[in-house]
Amino acid sequence: MKTNKKLPTILGVIILLLGVVTGVVLINSQQVFKIGADVEAVPKNVRISNITDSAVTVSWTTDIPSNGFVKWGKTEITLGKVALEETSEKSFVHSANLLGIDANSDILFKISSDGKDYNNQGISWQASTIPKKNLAANNLIASGTILKSDAGTPAKALVYLTVNGEVLSALTSDKGTFVIPISTFFDNLSASTAVEVTVQAGADGSSQAVIYPKSIKFIPAMILGRTYDFRTLQENANNEQPESSLTVPESLEISSRFEITRTEATPSTETVKIESIDEGEIITTVDPEFFGTGPKNADVEILVESELQTETVNTGADGSWSWDPPKDLEPGQHKLTVKWRDAQGILRTITRTFIVSAAEGPAFESTPSATPIVEAATPTAISSSSPSATTKATKTPTTTTQPTPETGSLTPTMGLFIMGMGIFLSSIFVYKKSNA
Repeated sequence: MKTNKKLPTILGVIILLLGVVTGVVLINSQQVFKIGADVEAVPKNVRISNITDSAVTVSWTTDIPSNGFVKWGKTEITLGKVALEETSEKSFVHSANLLGIDANSDILFKISSDGKDYNNQGISWQASTIPKKNLAANNLIASGTILKSDAGTPAKALVYLTVNGEVLSALTSDKGTFVIPISTFFDNLSASTAVEVTVQAGADGSSQAVIYPKSIKFIPAMILGRTYDFRTLQENANNEQPESSLTVPESLEISSRFEITRTEATPSTETVKIESIDEGEIITTVDPEFFGTGPKNADVEILVESELQTETVNTGADGSWSWDPPKDLEPGQHKLTVKWRDAQGILRTITRTFIVSAAEGPAFESTPSATPIVEAATPTAISSSSPSATTKATKTPTTTTQPTPETGSLTPTMGLFIMGMGIFLSSIFVYKKSNA
């Protein structure tokens, strides 16, 4: 009889244990699901391009729109420099420019995608710069338009040119156009040099073509999903250029990315400079003043994003310009763009990415946006983190680069736990009553 009296108590304990175990399993299953979802942001098609004596470009694709950056340095334990993407919008395609590298030297890098760091199957990717060399002045460029498979919608894509084994690259503009200044990297190309054109648009697809230098200035429109042979094309005598908006690194004497439009403008003979802020700098004011120098009496268009604010200012007789955004900037990442026309009437663009932070502390060191790709193996995720930081006394960290941690729901566990406890207490009450 005593054994029968104990059965309710034993049953209550069993249900209590089942509730706890079930809750733990549910929480773990939710965590596994979240980890599996993050895998879609893994960098794919990692390539190194636009190699010069002081810079390289790292590009990659993801299966979902995402943001990322590149950590780089001389050794595995000194990846303290950060190169942000050329655009701050989430995308399937990504490109970051690493500047300030020593000539003829090696660097290592990792890619951070949506808050997680990835490497090349357990080790960092490696890139190398070339020795310094003097290039003859010429004006050989490649330009064209990339369209989605419907043949009417501009595609956001990475365009690669493989020339004599070297790879050049560019991101298309919002209108699907691109411009790659081949003369920045090569003196001259033989007329018989076959240039391979590869377009990678992530989930939107890819396209390939082959073309000779004589007709590369105006590559016909390429539609994703198709392959082309343009070697039979003749040189295009039309002087009209497609419009393409890309950034120009200040560190290169020959422009590597530029915008060409059909409108005429007053030419300028000097370069506009931004003196108020460095690339990747972290500032603690929401009302910054931007200033710099340029050609005398020239119009300079200034834009700041994320929330677009823009104005055109004149440099005046002393060749200086300054501008205060009308609205305060929100904490987080922003991009400053300065546009002006050079002596040939080409619209040049300089961009600076910076971070507004209200906190104080150490800041990470970032490299500027630039131009100047070798394919690598599938990357491996190593940890969830934000950009590596090197301390600067006058700058502060951003709170926007840290990924927000996610936690599982305790509701199933608490519900079953309460149920088990209720049965357990009821069993004790029944047990005591039966012994009374």
